[in-house]
Amino acid sequence: MLGQKKGVDMGKYTYFYIKPWLAVLVATTSLGGCAAPLVIGAAATAGYVGLQTRPSGQVAADTDTKVRIKSYLTQTDYRYLSDIGIDVFYGDVLVTGIVPTADDGQVVIDTIKKTQGVRKVYNELFVGSAYSAAQKAKDAWIITQIQPRLIGTKGVYPLNYMVSSVNNHVYVLGTVTTADERTNVLHLLRTTPGVQQVHDYLMLETETPEGRPNLIDQSSLNDRGDRRPPNPLPADLFR
Repeated sequence: MLGQKKGVDMGKYTYFYIKPWLAVLVATTSLGGCAAPLVIGAAATAGYVGLQTRPSGQVAADTDTKVRIKSYLTQTDYRYLSDIGIDVFYGDVLVTGIVPTADDGQVVIDTIKKTQGVRKVYNELFVGSAYSAAQKAKDAWIITQIQPRLIGTKGVYPLNYMVSSVNNHVYVLGTVTTADERTNVLHLLRTTPGVQQVHDYLMLETETPEGRPNLIDQSSLNDRGDRRPPNPLPADLFR
């Protein structure tokens, strides 16, 4: 039957066997660069929620926050959305893309910080450089290479990460369950053809006594110096 698949429970994850000709990779293209929570199969939304550790209620909350941010940015200046990407994970917002001036970047960050549901803002905006159609195509190609590599790598869970690319820089936001998983994800991203630099926003997921995810920045596991783009907005304004 079309779309029929069989699930196997493997702890906190459920894996689905899908016929190869039914497996469809959908890159959720974000404004400004290419962003990719990875979605598999026909029932994309249900599958995306069901195949990750983030609770469905949190997925909905993060989606609402992202919609509000885009709405506010549109009301402020619709042009901001043309080259800016927004990813939200557990209320943390990763902002990627290009703005004409530092003042524009300040407006974008201030608008996001004031949005309901935002816990923390990570600024990864480039200032002043043009984002050409040719460069956007290169970034899209990087994402199309990353998607199948993540899906085909053992011990890596693609739906727990949001991956985007701007100016050959790759950004990853999400959670990992072990330090080894984080190492594997970063190695895969760094060895993808065309990637100049990887900016790591992965967090280690642990469980609190209340059963809610406690996201801990594992900065000791890796040098986090690659977070800063070569042409960032002034760090003291946004961090």
